[in-house]
Amino acid sequence: MKKLVFIFLGFLLVIGGITLTFRDWVFIHMVFRGCIGPLLAVIGMVLLTMASSKD
Repeated sequence: MKKLVFIFLGFLLVIGGITLTFRDWVFIHMVFRGCIGPLLAVIGMVLLTMASSKD
């Protein structure tokens, strides 16, 4: 019974999340476009730091 309730609630949450994602797609797209540049810069700095570390 408990497993059935978890499956049902999980299914509802997935459907609800997908619905909200598609409804607000423009805003989600803007957030990811705003985050990708700084994220790439941080990853690049980490890689450069790892490459220049003294072993």
